Amino acid sequence: MLAGAFVVTWSFRLSGYLTFDSWLAVPVAVLGLSGLSAIIAAWLPERAIGSRRQRHIDWAVLVAVLIALGLWSYFQVFSGPDYGTDEIAFDQYAAQLAVHGIDPYLHSMAAAFPLFHVSPNGYTFQLNGQPVTTLSYPALSFEAYMPLVALGITTQAAVWMDVAAWAAGAVVLFAVLPRRLAPLAAVVVSMDVYIGYAVGGITDVLFVPLLVGAAVRWDRFARTRGPAAWRGPVLMGLAMAVKQTPWLVAPFVVAGIVLEARRDSAWGQALRAGLRYTGIAVAAFAVPNLPYLLHAPGAWLHGVLAPFSSEVVPAGQGLISLSLSVAAGGGSLRAYTDATAVVFVVALACYVATYPALRQAAFLIPSVVLFFATRSFGSYLVMLIPAALAAAATVTPRAQEAACWRHWKWVVLGGGAACALVIAAALTAASPLDISIRSVVTTGQLATVQQLNLAVSNTTGGSVRPAFTIEDGTTMTAFWRRQSGPAVLGPHQRASYAIVAPSYFAMPAISSGFRVLAFSQEPPSVSRTSSYLASQWRVVLQPAAIGEPVARGQDITVHAEIVNRLNDPHRAANVPVYLGQVIYAQSGLQFSQAVINQGQPGQTPVRALTNTEGVATFTIHSPAGNANPVYFEANLVNPTSFYPYGYSPILAVRFGS
Repeated sequence: MLAGAFVVTWSFRLSGYLTFDSWLAVPVAVLGLSGLSAIIAAWLPERAIGSRRQRHIDWAVLVAVLIALGLWSYFQVFSGPDYGTDEIAFDQYAAQLAVHGIDPYLHSMAAAFPLFHVSPNGYTFQLNGQPVTTLSYPALSFEAYMPLVALGITTQAAVWMDVAAWAAGAVVLFAVLPRRLAPLAAVVVSMDVYIGYAVGGITDVLFVPLLVGAAVRWDRFARTRGPAAWRGPVLMGLAMAVKQTPWLVAPFVVAGIVLEARRDSAWGQALRAGLRYTGIAVAAFAVPNLPYLLHAPGAWLHGVLAPFSSEVVPAGQGLISLSLSVAAGGGSLRAYTDATAVVFVVALACYVATYPALRQAAFLIPSVVLFFATRSFGSYLVMLIPAALAAAATVTPRAQEAACWRHWKWVVLGGGAACALVIAAALTAASPLDISIRSVVTTGQLATVQQLNLAVSNTTGGSVRPAFTIEDGTTMTAFWRRQSGPAVLGPHQRASYAIVAPSYFAMPAISSGFRVLAFSQEPPSVSRTSSYLASQWRVVLQPAAIGEPVARGQDITVHAEIVNRLNDPHRAANVPVYLGQVIYAQSGLQFSQAVINQGQPGQTPVRALTNTEGVATFTIHSPAGNANPVYFEANLVNPTSFYPYGYSPILAVRFGS
C-alpha cells in the first residue's frame, strides 16, 4: 500500500514539469492511476489475487517508480545542469583523465570547477579558506564513470551513472528482501533525501547496490562454500573501493562472522573465517585501485586517506552542528575526531560483547559513529540504511539466540562513560574568538548582504589567524575576503574586521537568517556569531493587483502595511515606508513618469509615514500613458545600518491614454 502511495507522489512531482513537455501528461496520469490501483490491490484478500500475481504487481510498482525516477532526473538536470558538488565534478574529471592515460591522483582537480560549472558554495574548503583540489576517494569512485566517458558521453555522465546506481540499488534491494517486505524498495528509492542525493552530486549512491548485495545473509559466510561464499566479501571490497564510508562497516561484519563461526567451531577456525572474509574483501578492494597504487603509491595513499588526514571545515547534521550553531564547543575540532575514534571503538566493543543482540544492526552502527565526526553530512547518516534493511531482513533466524557475554554490562557502562567524557570534552572546549556583527552592507533591491563589519575578540592566550565564511541555512559559502582587520589576532586582542563576499553566490539573502563562522588552523577550531536576521518585518501592498488599465491622470490609492513573518500587523506609527517605481521593459530598465504623493514625475523612491495601524498611504497617478506597466515596490530601511529590507511584492500598474 505504501509503495502505491509513493507512485502517486511521483505523479505529483512530475506534474510540475508539464510546461516543459506536454507529452509528460501521459506518464503523470498513468502514474496517478497506477498508484491508486496498487493501493487497492494491496487490500484485496490473498486468495482473490494470489501471491504470484501480487509479486507481479509489486514488480510493476517498482518499474513504475524507476521510470518516474528517470523522467524526474532528466527534468532536474534540464532545469539545473550545473554540478552541485565538487566530489561528482572531481570524479568525472578523474574519469576523463584516466581514459586518456593520466593518473588523476597526480593531477590537480581544480580544472573540474569551471569545467562542470560548480558553484563556489559547492567546494570543500580547508580551515585556512583554500579549496581542496586533490582527488580524495578510492579508484572505483571514478572508474564507474569511465565506460560512458570512453564512449564519448561526457554531458552529465556522472549524474546519469549515479541515478542508474540508485535504481540498481532499488532493484537489488527488492530482489533480496522477503516478499512481504520487497515493496519497501519502491518506498526507499522514492524518498526525497535519496533522490536529491542521486541527482545532486552525492556519489555515495555508487556503493549502495554493492553494499546491499554484501549485506544479504552476511552471517552465513563461515558456513557457505563454493562461489556463493565469495559474493559477500567481493561486493564489500568493491563498495569499499568506491568511498570510505563502507570501511567502517567491514570491522562489524568481520567481527560478526568470527562470532558466528565460534558457535560451531573452535576459536582458531572462527578467526580463520574472519581472515578469509577480510582477505577476499581486501583483494576485491585492491583490483580497481591496483594500477594507481603501483604507479604512484604515495599519491594514491594520500588521496584515499585525505578525508581522515586533511583539515577541512566541519559541516553536517551531526553533533558538530551544535558547535556551528550555538556556543557549545568549537575550541577543539580535534576533540571531535578523538570522540569519533572512541565512539567507534566503544561501538565495536559493545557489538562484540552483546552479540548477537546487535547482529541485525551491523550495517547501521557506523552511521551512529559518523554522527560524532566533524563532517557528518546527511548522506553519511542515511546511505547505509538500504544495506541495513537487507541485512536485518536476511540474517538467519534462530529459535533461541545465544546469550551475550556475561560481562557485557560492564563493557556497555564503561564504554558509555568513555563516550560521555570525550563528547563532553568536544562540547565544552570554548571557541577562541568572540565575534559579533556590528553592521551590514546590502545590495539594495537585490536583497543580499555583500559586506559585514565585525567586532572580534581573542579570548585565548595564543595568536589566532581567522578565516571567515557564512553559514546560510545548511549551506556554508565560499570564504569571505578580509578587507580590513589584522591577519593574525594576538592574545586577548580586540579588532574590527570588514569582510566582503567573494562572489554573488556567497551573499546571503537579507530575508533569511545567517551567521558568521571563523575557522582557525592553529588550533583547529571554529567560532561563530549568533544568528543574524536582517529582515524581521516586511511590507504588503493593498490592492495586491490592479487588473484594468488606469486612465491617465486618474488617482489610485495604495496602502502599504507593515507585517511580521507570520503576516501579523505591526501597529507602529511614524515608521518611514519607501515606495519606488520603475519600468522593466524588454530592452532594459526605463524611468517611469508616475507621480507619487504629489512628488515630481518619476521621483523614486517616495517616503510616507505609517499611521497608528502601521499603514502608509500612497496616492499615485501618471500624467502620461505607457505601453509597458509601471512596477511599484515598497520597502523599509534599517534605522541604524540604513540598509533597505522587507521588500513588498511588486504591484504592476498599466497606465492608459
